[in-house]
Amino acid sequence: MRLRVKFNFDRLNLPIHYNHILHATILNMINNEEFRKFIHDRGYKFEKRVFKLYTFSRLIGRFEIDTEIKEINFFDNVYLYISSYDDNFCYYIMEKLLTFENIRMGKNILKVEKIETINFMPTDTLKVVTRSPVTVYSTYIDETGKKKTLFYHPDDFKFKEIVEKNIIKKYRALHNREPQGRIEVKHVGKSPKFVLVFYKGFKIKGWMTAFDLIGDPELVKIAYETGLGSKNSQGFGFIEQIK
Repeated sequence: MRLRVKFNFDRLNLPIHYNHILHATILNMINNEEFRKFIHDRGYKFEKRVFKLYTFSRLIGRFEIDTEIKEINFFDNVYLYISSYDDNFCYYIMEKLLTFENIRMGKNILKVEKIETINFMPTDTLKVVTRSPVTVYSTYIDETGKKKTLFYHPDDFKFKEIVEKNIIKKYRALHNREPQGRIEVKHVGKSPKFVLVFYKGFKIKGWMTAFDLIGDPELVKIAYETGLGSKNSQGFGFIEQIK
């Protein structure tokens, strides 16, 4: 399930790199302390990996960027998409949004104007675009013993391999078994846009682009509702269906 939330405000000023603020805002929206702790502290495990199985978009609306003070200033209203495989995640957020008229986002107060739910319709083929950068990487130890991160372009074969394996691992974390079907994530974006995001002191390289998802409907659903690539719960890899 996913939510499409419209916020109104008198002002909305955020740092240019605001993923961490959205992340904290969304966790605070979960109107159930036990479930919030589960998502924050535990999540869904597969071997040594932990998946939170939710993601969210960038803020969508008119804005201007003040490069001198490194702020982004939004006008009038914004939309935020929140998506999770676990419907309870969205239900608890809806409870909070329907109970409280205003929500704090960083130093800003936002009024909840409208909430819409979007349910996934099972399909074995889905055309999507990213609404937050998708990031895919691997780590290694260099000759000096330092840990390094290598980010991949969407056209790199390793990008495709890692993304598809990530979806399979999410399935195993959810169902504790191997999926019967497979999934292909095909990059179809003609001009992927490179995005550099700073998240709590770390540089994360990502891409805004388009993909075709082809395969088992359950795996397509997992990709759609939890995001593509890595760091989904930090606001990366959110995708939206297009025709």
